[in-house]
Amino acid sequence: MPSGLDFTALDWLYPPSLEPDITLAERLEYLAYFTSARGMATFLDRETLRRKQDMISQYYNTLTSIINEDCGQDDGLLSKSAEIINHLKSTVTTDPSTIVTASIPSWTSETHRAATEFFSPTSIRRFLIFFWALWYPTCPFVHNPFFDPANASPALLAVMVIIGACMSPDEEDGKRARKWMDLVEVITFRQEWFTDAEQAPKPSYGKWKKRLECIQTAYLVCSLQKREGSVEAQGRVRRYRHAMMVSLAREIGLSTATHPRTLPARASDEWWRQFAAEEEMVRTLIYVFLFDAALTIFHNSPPRMVVSELRMDMACPEACFQAESAEECLSELEKWSGSVFWRERLSVASVVRRMCQPQPQTEAQASETLEPAPGFSRMGTLNLFTTVQCLHSLTFHLQNSLITIPSPLTPLQTGLESWRLTWNKRIPEDSHIPHRPDTLWKQIGFARYAPEFWQLARILVMRLASGDLGEAEWGELRLGVHGNEDMGGRAGERYDHTDMEDVNGLIEEYRRMSLGVCMWFPSNGI
Repeated sequence: MPSGLDFTALDWLYPPSLEPDITLAERLEYLAYFTSARGMATFLDRETLRRKQDMISQYYNTLTSIINEDCGQDDGLLSKSAEIINHLKSTVTTDPSTIVTASIPSWTSETHRAATEFFSPTSIRRFLIFFWALWYPTCPFVHNPFFDPANASPALLAVMVIIGACMSPDEEDGKRARKWMDLVEVITFRQEWFTDAEQAPKPSYGKWKKRLECIQTAYLVCSLQKREGSVEAQGRVRRYRHAMMVSLAREIGLSTATHPRTLPARASDEWWRQFAAEEEMVRTLIYVFLFDAALTIFHNSPPRMVVSELRMDMACPEACFQAESAEECLSELEKWSGSVFWRERLSVASVVRRMCQPQPQTEAQASETLEPAPGFSRMGTLNLFTTVQCLHSLTFHLQNSLITIPSPLTPLQTGLESWRLTWNKRIPEDSHIPHRPDTLWKQIGFARYAPEFWQLARILVMRLASGDLGEAEWGELRLGVHGNEDMGGRAGERYDHTDMEDVNGLIEEYRRMSLGVCMWFPSNGI
């Protein structure tokens, strides 16, 4: 029986377990694209994006006349539109910071006209359609059934509209949207919970909800600037805004993002609203960590969060969060209450810990009829995506340790193998969702590419464990053999850099090495 460290030997022994998406992840096609391109639209592969854009465009054209006839002069978004414009104007006229002055030096009649047009009720509705259908599945932490744009904070609504415009097939929409990104960033991070978080008293429910909305806005702004912003904006996000977001998450308390373990005897709208808010908090704090992990993976930025502090609940199933009535939500939650995650109150950190612990070896397990941990196949795509990011975070700490010995790698490699077994047994949550414009928001988004993140982590861990590459060779592989002296230090030692050339170089070099060679999955002919 080969050692658990030898993935190649294990693949030879157990080829039937490799599901198609895990096998396709070998090619790293999506991550090669994602790390070489820019824009919010890259959270979907090109073909999927084009197909969905066409569907939404046709849907909106049909819907427009109906919306305009129904709203008329009593449009509830008129006041919200005016509120957003007033915030923008106030920021430009009162804030002398270089971020603002470099973006919009003064508030002219032309600027006011552009803002009025971009944030008009009609534009808000149009861009929200693109946001919900095309980008929301990437970060499903806002509860769709309860979301009302007329009651949302100006900053949250503004960034959702800008993201929607960036997802539009019309390039002019994206150009007009980028004009307002820096201003919305400033407005977001000057909200009271960022400027006075340490002195803030324990909030009431109303203030707690506002704080949640504040951190959701911050996440969306950081994601937007990281993919669409200038070099300066990207640097601000990595070095300052992200730190503020993590600080607020800790001030809220990651361990407080939990659900009560007793379910009501019957569903009520009051209970449903409370559950939705709690689940929003769980998911939002998970995404704060995921943003942190993304900076580590793609920009070699030292993590600001550690896996051991992720004491929030695992995210509830999409069927619970997407339910469109209190009764439906409770029915789905009752199914989830029988899971090991709910029953044993497992946090994200405790799940990762279990995945990295070796399970008893049995004959049945050798044929993979058992799960790496009982019940883990019900984890769900978002939770699986989160756990593989945790493994990346742990890998970073090992890679940058001054003392490297083989033994610390064993739990990581156990975790990777457990993750693969769990992913292979999962049932995609959107397999029954019809492919219609009004249900696209329920489909799995960026998390569907989790197997490629697993494959990337696997490469890093195997290279770290193998010891067959010298330091110079390993550095060249990580940088895609750049050979540039202006990369900052020795090869592989660029930290917190704006571009994604290092990881893209690693991916492309790996793809070249694997081309036509049965490197990892010889039995499958890849």
